[in-house]
Amino acid sequence: MSIILIPSMENTAPLSVPESPFHRLTTLPRSELAATRDVPAAERRLLTEHFVSTFQWESVRPLLPLHLETIPDIRPWRSRICRSHYRWLPADDIRSADDLEGMDDFDLLIRLFDFSPWRPILGQRFSSNLGPPASFTMI
Repeated sequence: MSIILIPSMENTAPLSVPESPFHRLTTLPRSELAATRDVPAAERRLLTEHFVSTFQWESVRPLLPLHLETIPDIRPWRSRICRSHYRWLPADDIRSADDLEGMDDFDLLIRLFDFSPWRPILGQRFSSNLGPPASFTMI
């Protein structure tokens, strides 16, 4: 018999999660997931309680921009190595699903998320040898 040691964490304070409408979403039981394996994803989402009401545009729009948490102690953004700067665009031009026609994934993302806190992280990953950006702002 071999002994396996499993490291444990110290008792920490419970995770504090801000109130969110997404907390109402529940997952399907494992048996139901297995039974609906061949059902297309769009139809399976309709089986999730509160899915439609949670993700209706009228429910999501007041929550914009969605904020992504970042890790603490990241190096500051340095304009000399990264040229890109993406600003959150208000979703004023989206009033219904029809307004999403012709919009690519990137256009949709910059209307949903504020990437400002991620600028230093993205700058480290996507550095540029071309120097600082020109006088105009890239959106």
